[in-house]
Amino acid sequence: MAPEQETEIYKAIKQAIIEQKLRPNTQLVEEVVAESFGVSRTPVRNVVRRLASEKLVTIIPYKGAFVSCPTIQEAREVFDMRRVLESAVIHKVCKLLTEEQYGQLEKLLEDEREAQGKGDIFGAIQITGDFHLKLAGFSGSSYYSRFLEELVSLTYVIIALYGEQKTKCCQDHRTILDYIRSGDAEKAERAMLAHLREMEEALRFDQAGNQSLSLTEIFKSGMRHTVRR
Repeated sequence: MAPEQETEIYKAIKQAIIEQKLRPNTQLVEEVVAESFGVSRTPVRNVVRRLASEKLVTIIPYKGAFVSCPTIQEAREVFDMRRVLESAVIHKVCKLLTEEQYGQLEKLLEDEREAQGKGDIFGAIQITGDFHLKLAGFSGSSYYSRFLEELVSLTYVIIALYGEQKTKCCQDHRTILDYIRSGDAEKAERAMLAHLREMEEALRFDQAGNQSLSLTEIFKSGMRHTVRR
């Protein structure tokens, strides 16, 4: 199978998780997913491994692959770790950010506004994560980028499980970027911490999630005809 086709399957499953169509604890049955996309089980297995490396999927030996289901305690720990890591990122980026990198971050904010304006929730959430990952990448530390990528992926699952989809434009990123541009690390850090705190406080830990659609129902519209053997 061509790499781009495997990427399409990966994107479709990840999108289904973020859009809450694939709920936490849903089993990804290889045969069903493969049939839905009209492919063999091998590319599906590769995609599942990739999703597992991002913590979006948990592979349980002798049982199968399931959409990850962080507990409330684990969800809180993810945000605790993000606060520690992203505070450190802010202080490094304030010293290192170049004009070219600033331009890249500005472009992400424009893309975010555009996605929000179109009601593209999936696109906006992806761009939101990309903004945080870009900052980590500009910190000059590969460890920050690697660890934050895992935490951001887990945040997608946490939002799918406990969160509420919103389409309001995120002004927090603009505030954070403005403080970074001015070199004010303390204000940028406070803005980042307030942003992460708002995300966590918006989670509904006391409400049960909706039921998932079947795998076939999720993937049958369009993708079955897009991906060929």
